[in-house]
Amino acid sequence: MATVVAARLIPSGAIIEPGDVRVETRPAEHRPQSAVGAVTAVVGRRAGGPIEARSVVTTERLAGPGLLAGRSDGDVAMTVPVMEVALTGVQPGSNVDVYATGTGQQVVTDAQVLAVLGRTGGGGTSSSTEDEDGEASGGALGATVSWGDQPDPGITVAVSSSEARQLALHLSALSAGESFVLAIRPTR
Repeated sequence: MATVVAARLIPSGAIIEPGDVRVETRPAEHRPQSAVGAVTAVVGRRAGGPIEARSVVTTERLAGPGLLAGRSDGDVAMTVPVMEVALTGVQPGSNVDVYATGTGQQVVTDAQVLAVLGRTGGGGTSSSTEDEDGEASGGALGATVSWGDQPDPGITVAVSSSEARQLALHLSALSAGESFVLAIRPTR
């Protein structure tokens, strides 16, 4: 089946260009159900997180409704800055609690990480690899994102509307030098 794959690393937030992707033929059993089959369906779209070279492009990897595929209708995707040290062990699919550094208040409980952005440690590159099925696995994700005066990276998490409101309220404290830190929850 026709399957769109990344021709090179596509940084998180990048607008996908024609040279960033190519079509390969993959057997149906080695192709995720949400895989995109035509380059025209992804060119001009924004990457919801870094997409590794040779990785299959799926609707969940593109900004927009696909990023929240399979989630509750009440969930939203929100990107927030976090201290780089707080990203140790965090990857898409991790479940985390989010705390405000200034108050120590737990702002969000058990949010699923959709993307990790702007990791600058280790050269800022991803160490993900592709398995036999063409799916990315493991490793740190790259693509530096600027948060104004804050050099910290960020995460995109799936949260409820009320949790998004709480995160937004705490974002106003960033000008005072605050950030968010994460506590990773055990894998379910």
